[in-house]
This record gives sequence, C-alpha cells and structure tokens, in this order.
Amino acid sequence: MLNKISMLALIFIVITGMKATSLDFSIRFDTIDGLRKNDTVYYDTTRVGKVKDIEYTDTGEFRVYVVVENQYASLPKYSSTYFIDTDPENYQRKAIQIVQLHDGGQKIKQNALIDGQSKYAAIYDQITQKFRKNLQVMESEITELFSDLQSLSEDEQIKQLENQLEKILRDVKKLSSQMRHKLETEILPRIQQQLKDLKSRLKKNGREEKLNDAEKKYDRVSEIINV
Repeated sequence: MLNKISMLALIFIVITGMKATSLDFSIRFDTIDGLRKNDTVYYDTTRVGKVKDIEYTDTGEFRVYVVVENQYASLPKYSSTYFIDTDPENYQRKAIQIVQLHDGGQKIKQNALIDGQSKYAAIYDQITQKFRKNLQVMESEITELFSDLQSLSEDEQIKQLENQLEKILRDVKKLSSQMRHKLETEILPRIQQQLKDLKSRLKKNGREEKLNDAEKKYDRVSEIINV
C-alpha cells in the first residue's frame, strides 16, 4: 500500500513538473481572422504549441491564450513578433506565427500578456529588417505586403499606412544614402499610389480628410529623403 502511494505521489510530481515547465501566456489582437481554439502556434516553421482559448474583452479586443510546449518554452521573447496567418500545414485553418526579428531579448514570463500585430505590420517589419541588412529587398515580399493591404477596410488601410509611415519616419534618418535611394525609388512610390487610390475612393463620400495625417507623414518622409 505504501509503495502504491509513493508511486502515485511520484506521478503527481512528474505531471505537475511538466506543467510548470510549459509556457502559458496570452496575446492581444484587434482581430483574429478566423483563428480558433486548438489552432497551432509556430516559431518560424516549427510547431511549438497551440491556442488554448480565445476571449473577447470588454475593451473590444481579443485575448488569445496559448500554451508553448516545455522544450520550446525559452523561444518566445518580448522582442518577438506575433501575428495570425494561414496554417502552412492546413490551409483551412489559421495559426499564430512567432518570428524573432532581433537577436537576444527577454524570455516571455509565465502568464504574461503581450501585444500581437496584424500580418501586414509583421511583414513590413520583416522587410524593414532585411532592408537594413541587405539592399536587395525581395520584390515578392513587397508585393505581398501591398496585396494584403487591399483586403482591409478603408479605415484599416489608413490606420496601417499611418503606422508604417510613422515607423519609416522613426528610422529614415539612420539609413545610408543607398538605403534612402531604395526607399525613395521602390517603397515610397507604392505608398504614394496607395494614398492616391484611397483618396479617390474617399472623395466619393466626402471623407478625404481622413487621409490628412497619413499624407502629412508621407510628405515629411519625402522631405527628409530629398534633403
């Protein structure tokens, strides 16, 4: 009888120990794009966990609870990028992608709450990182970035354009002359065309003033680039 109790106690310790080493945390998203409970969490291309639960909060946001398996618990960082995308192993499902764009960073703590990004913003960040390291930015990635933008509502497009122009403004002074040339000749013309297309559609409803902030930020970037 004593041996049986000891064995049960050992099993309990092992199980609780396993639970303690897995990583549970939540990610805040504005939209979840069809993400569901039990969808997969990937770190780059590796399956590291799953979606445990999804909650719609009183503040109008979604909180996605995830669990990352023990052996991968040290991978997610506060500096990682978290976004929702199509599951690469099942195109009928969604997944959470964790991408590490910067070296180092503090590991996510147990039960932490972090902010997720839209896929559009995450792709932009990836392009920005490659842009800094390599002047030959992949044309296919830029095309995907603007293709994804078209799937958003007009208000969401404006918000994303403002956010990305703000990021460019923050980094533009740090760029070399070659990088500035890339920005001027490859990225800004496409943003400018997007702004023109949006303005044309908004004018039909008398809403063109919605673009004022985005246009001012664009003008400021152009001004800095041409100095």
